[in-house]
Amino acid sequence: MKWYHSIIARISLIFALALLGIGAIFFSLFMHERETTLRSMHDYAHVAIRSAIEPQTRQLDLAKLEELGFKIVEDKALIRSILELPQPPRALPMRQMEERMRFRMDVMPYGMHMFAILHKKETPAMVIQLPYEKELFPRLLFPLLTFAFVIFLYIGILRSILPLKKLREEIKHFANGHYDITCKSSKKDEIAALANEFDAAVSKIKSLRDSRQLFLRNIMHELKTPITKGKLASEMIEDATYAKILQNVFKRQEALLEEFSRIEKLSADELKLDIKSYHIEDVVEFALDILDDKKEHITCKLIPTEMCVDFELFGVALKNLLDNGINYASDGKVYLENDQNTITISNHAPALEFSLERYAEPYFLEGKKQKSSRGLGFGLFITWHVIRLHGMKLEYTHEKGINHFRIVLKNA
Repeated sequence: MKWYHSIIARISLIFALALLGIGAIFFSLFMHERETTLRSMHDYAHVAIRSAIEPQTRQLDLAKLEELGFKIVEDKALIRSILELPQPPRALPMRQMEERMRFRMDVMPYGMHMFAILHKKETPAMVIQLPYEKELFPRLLFPLLTFAFVIFLYIGILRSILPLKKLREEIKHFANGHYDITCKSSKKDEIAALANEFDAAVSKIKSLRDSRQLFLRNIMHELKTPITKGKLASEMIEDATYAKILQNVFKRQEALLEEFSRIEKLSADELKLDIKSYHIEDVVEFALDILDDKKEHITCKLIPTEMCVDFELFGVALKNLLDNGINYASDGKVYLENDQNTITISNHAPALEFSLERYAEPYFLEGKKQKSSRGLGFGLFITWHVIRLHGMKLEYTHEKGINHFRIVLKNA
């Protein structure tokens, strides 16, 4: 999943933009207050210094300034640092006032204080500390509280969303067939409600699965017992022909039970593969052995190829395709050939009435009025899902009266 699809990334971006916006607002307010304070102190210093000038001598009365709270700066290093600061521009009325007072004054902040610089033509510049001290705590308290509240809210939202990650992992385990999971939550938010509902659903599905497995296990056992007894009884019959017929019947019943078991596992998505490397000749031979008396209807043209498959399941899938091909072929013949990338099963028969995917659905033809009374049954259902589990594809084409079922290998 890309980062911009993540809810956490989006929330983080929103809060980052919010913090930047809040910071910009406070900075703007701070600069406005600074300019306002600077103008106020500039006006106040002008009035105070003007009142401290002796009318007769036009000299500055330092004692009177000190009474008003002004301090003459004696520290040469501090004076040098303040004088090196860029001087702010002065408006035209202020310059006219300075010309009448025969001095120029600049007011600027430095550190926690404000200083007035008096410039005269006859004497060096004088630096005076104004009766002002910046109070940081009251000014920083509200911005800090605002930032702390936003960060606390961000952390709280993340803590509420993080259980989604655990819930996602539990859902993945559940999808892979692991039912022994729990995702209960004692919280009261919507995500906790979702987790609790999912936990209840898992418990119900697990109970249904256990009941289904117990039912099927008992049914399979009850069905296999009479078949086994019948096979033993058929061995005691002296008539060889009649005994062979009974043995084939019981063998067919066993094959049907195995097929029903596979159908049930495929429906529950519980069928596990044992993938190994095999020669295609061995897999095809296994499929032909299952078909038994239908071998003579099949013509094989094989190229030696290595296949990574589940030997038994893939052989059953091939058997189903071959069996369907024989049943629906107009001449009763099926052709099987391969190359390095595909396995193709062909027969002379009419084209399918529906798409291949529809025939792969269980019970698709049940209760439908078809032009033909024959249906593909569960054979294609099993084949379709076994090939899907192998990561392969089953394709179908009809050309010049010939059906082609093509298995595209995953390494194609």
